[in-house]
Amino acid sequence: MTLRGARSSSITVLFVAIMAVCSLNVATSSAASDPGRVTTSFDVKYASAVLHQVARLFAGGFDRGAADRVSREIDALKADQPKVWQFTVQYQGRTQQLEIRALLDDLGMIDLDFATTPDLAHAVRTSVDSYLNGHGR
Repeated sequence: MTLRGARSSSITVLFVAIMAVCSLNVATSSAASDPGRVTTSFDVKYASAVLHQVARLFAGGFDRGAADRVSREIDALKADQPKVWQFTVQYQGRTQQLEIRALLDDLGMIDLDFATTPDLAHAVRTSVDSYLNGHGR
């Protein structure tokens, strides 16, 4: 292989690597900037309280009883086994979908993800942050 051929090959490899990193960043930022998704991570001991805080937002569909049930199921989760719950909720006079996803890690931290409409996601984010920021997270 000539010096020119080696340079061309190196440039091609570098270009492919840069494109791969760029596409990964676009995919990650798209998920992170999804206006209908709220993702948070905290000690699992706060899960019940966070769920109850979120349940206060709704006139129906995800109430205290549902928060209790989800909380019990989270307590029973094994590490790295995700669980998803679907709810049809009443928020500000409208029926909307709410999906809650939980994933527990080996250290007792939970990733809690709420997927819904952008306006409801904003209210969920405010509710979750309000609780966690007031309790030392």
